Amino acid sequence: MSTTRRTGEQGLALILALIAIIMILGAVALVMDSVHTAKRDTDRAVNQVRLEELCKAGIDIGIEAIWNSYREGRGNTTGNLASYRVFISDVAPNNEDVNGNGVQDDDEYDWNGDGTFEVNDPVALIEPDEPRAFTSGGEITELTLARTDDITGSMLTLRATAKIGEATRTAMQTVRVSGQRFAGFQFAVLANNINCILCHAEFRSLDLELNLANPDLYNTFDRIKIAALESLLIRKDEAASNVAGTTYTRGRVYNKDGSLLSESGIANSQLKGYEFSSDNGKIVQEETTGTMNQQSLVNAGTDDEGLPEQFANLYLDYPTEQDQMTDGELPTSFPAPFPDDNGDRYVNQEEFDKYINSADGSIEFTLPPEEVGGAITAGVAYGVPEGSSYTSTSLPENSNEALDQLASTGTYDGNLILVGTEYDPITIQDRVAINGDLVIKGPVKGRGQLLVKGNAYLIGDVTYDDAEETFGQAEDGTENAFALSAGGSILMGDYVTIRAKNNWKNGNPDYIDPYVWQGKFIRVDKEHNNKKMSNGEYTQIGYFDEGVVDAGVPQGDEGQYSFTTSELMLFNRMERQKWAPPGHVDYNPDLYVPDYTPRYYRLREGAPLYQYVLSSVTNSSLKEHAVNYFSPGVEIIPEDDLGNGAVHCLNPSSNWLTEDSLRHFWFDDEADRRAKSGRDPWRFDGLLYTNNCIFGVVRSNGRHKSDTYGTLEVRGSIVCADLGLLMIDNGDQNNTGCRFYYDKRVDAFLNVEDPSQVAFGRLAYQYVL
Repeated sequence: MSTTRRTGEQGLALILALIAIIMILGAVALVMDSVHTAKRDTDRAVNQVRLEELCKAGIDIGIEAIWNSYREGRGNTTGNLASYRVFISDVAPNNEDVNGNGVQDDDEYDWNGDGTFEVNDPVALIEPDEPRAFTSGGEITELTLARTDDITGSMLTLRATAKIGEATRTAMQTVRVSGQRFAGFQFAVLANNINCILCHAEFRSLDLELNLANPDLYNTFDRIKIAALESLLIRKDEAASNVAGTTYTRGRVYNKDGSLLSESGIANSQLKGYEFSSDNGKIVQEETTGTMNQQSLVNAGTDDEGLPEQFANLYLDYPTEQDQMTDGELPTSFPAPFPDDNGDRYVNQEEFDKYINSADGSIEFTLPPEEVGGAITAGVAYGVPEGSSYTSTSLPENSNEALDQLASTGTYDGNLILVGTEYDPITIQDRVAINGDLVIKGPVKGRGQLLVKGNAYLIGDVTYDDAEETFGQAEDGTENAFALSAGGSILMGDYVTIRAKNNWKNGNPDYIDPYVWQGKFIRVDKEHNNKKMSNGEYTQIGYFDEGVVDAGVPQGDEGQYSFTTSELMLFNRMERQKWAPPGHVDYNPDLYVPDYTPRYYRLREGAPLYQYVLSSVTNSSLKEHAVNYFSPGVEIIPEDDLGNGAVHCLNPSSNWLTEDSLRHFWFDDEADRRAKSGRDPWRFDGLLYTNNCIFGVVRSNGRHKSDTYGTLEVRGSIVCADLGLLMIDNGDQNNTGCRFYYDKRVDAFLNVEDPSQVAFGRLAYQYVL
């Protein structure tokens, strides 16, 4: 081999070696770069985690300042909302300028209702020039607190910035400190005392009712809940009713004669339940037909710790301690819908002013005026200012200036009449405050709350303006969701007409059965009496005949009164016994509550206060409730012996609207139902709430010729302190008088919080990009 050739081969090998070395070095460099990159990423990830943990530590420092310090100052307990407001005002001022631009924008309100729009910057709890360092490395360079009060609480936003080296991270935490949230809207029916509604009634979820014919959904429907916190009255051997869920009580369960019912007595009564799963509470249905299995109500057993077992269909004496409520939370009381700051059980003007100032909603009617005419009628919002009266016996046909106020401010300062029509429903959005009484009837469209300072009178159906074959949705896709909350009482239908007309006279010892009225019943389809017997006496009484209105006192020697009066006597007695101190004639050691403020009802201003005292009754057939002012057990409560009690009147305040006008409204509503030529139940869609009473009567066809046929249909929820609803068609004992379908959406319709006990809750936590 020549020297030249050998030299060339050596050169080529050298080049290949160099290339190999370069490739190896490049690979090593890539590996090293990858290692360095991985390290940087790891360091960055570790720092990110450390920064996030530092942010959480910063938020915890803020929580310490706004909550833990408050609790420590109160001996590690919580007080009421007022005490927290005093505390937090020393930490940060209120700010209602939520976007921080210094002006009140269209979507910003006087959230706390104090009459002023407050603008304040967030408060620095840690400032950049005095950071909070940690021994583990890193520091909190900034921590700020922004506070926005509403009527029943404070929204507090903490913003923490952490720093490690040059890297920073910012996080925000929103917390709410407010009155304890009321859990009552998880119930189809919730009241202190429940009478009569459990007569010929059906209670089930709305989802179940709407999907009875859909086999794909069988066994997916939740049970419902109904509860009576103090007393529950049922008719053991009559008036069959069914509950597709659970019945809760904390007080006593009575039979119609006033006797207490035992567990076996309830199990053998005609109040029944439907089977549901003990694993998840879903209603059990037959797979092909959807049929439900009726069951007796059996009181829950107890577990090894002595607590009630979950998923029973009956709970007697359900616990009051939160950690012992094994089958879900059941409230212990009814907070006022508008915080009762002074505890007098009235809605004072300064208390309701907060809701007027913070109202953020509207009521409108949308039918163009040119389309009104003939059968096409417009909705009406007619206001009656305080000190004025509405004297007509017919509903107004046109709106007045109240409509403009409701549309522009979401408030009306006075009493209000609202009438929706098929063509022009009451269109509501968000919170609307009425500074007086409310009269309402007709379809409702939109999602909103009507907050009423006084009493609310439902003079006809109040239902959703839903599209065909839908529920809770209008034809244009608008969600329909309505809540009515009243600071007074809610009256559904005719609450003042006496139960019937009879010729019983004072002193007749043979008068026993409240239904033996010699065939004399008040007709809701006739203005005046129209038929005589051979002896010249009338067998049918017209709706506007003399003596058919409960006068609040005996009318000469005629003592008949209304169903409402019989109910308020029961409720007044219960309030009386909770208040009456030892040594008082009405003292009951089992019911006495020290320092209790009672709330009594009277039929109208100036009428006596009555109670029904069962202990003075010897005739057992009269024990369920009295029917006559002369009945044994009916007593007048002395006006000078009310202690610190509040007295609520059921009639329109200051008689701005007479009961005669109300009766004409109800009479006209009955005429409208007759024009439909068929059974037309009284209907309500939505949520009704008051911490006073809801009374209502739906009259029969068999006795009174009402085309409601004694039937009430509710799709929503009714929650109140005292509930007395009477409905049944006595010509048809198999008629289901009350059809109650719980709409689970109502739990989000109305936010009621009890400011007597403040609560803390963390809400949104997020990192700021």
